[in-house]
Amino acid sequence: MKASDLIRWGGLAAIIAGVLFVIINLIIVLILGLGQESLELLIRSVISPVGSALLLLGLIGLYARQSEATDVIGLISFLFALFGTVLALAGNVWGNLLAYLGWALFGVASLQARVYPPVATILLIIGAVVTAPFSTLIASELDNILVFVGVGASTIFNLALAWLGFALFTERGVSTDQTHSER
Repeated sequence: MKASDLIRWGGLAAIIAGVLFVIINLIIVLILGLGQESLELLIRSVISPVGSALLLLGLIGLYARQSEATDVIGLISFLFALFGTVLALAGNVWGNLLAYLGWALFGVASLQARVYPPVATILLIIGAVVTAPFSTLIASELDNILVFVGVGASTIFNLALAWLGFALFTERGVSTDQTHSER
């Protein structure tokens, strides 16, 4: 299997991760509205690890596609998103903040590299920046309006992630060669 095929499959992983996390967000809204937090926790504990593993694979594919077109900020954003996500999986609240900071920087690097659709990268940045402060509220399952704002922002982030994955998997977007020739 060629490296380009592995990168494309990383796009599929990002699509599936984004969709799984959107499903989790919809379940959170539905279940919090019904007051069944224990059911939500059970569903999240089953779907979330699979989505998180696919998210990491998707991140690697997304970064590999644009790595030659980005500078140091691209590498830093990748490392922040990667390590932040791993720390968040271990239950570290600061890991969530580091992950979303990394994803926001990743979006900035993607805009500069012009590898992915600009609207998707802007939505990724907005979703990451708005979700970051609310990520601890979502995790703590508080029943207030701020949780719903966080879930909405997280949904935007995950839809943008799936869109970037789709662009990678279908090889749509601006090619790296065009990006280098424009600079």
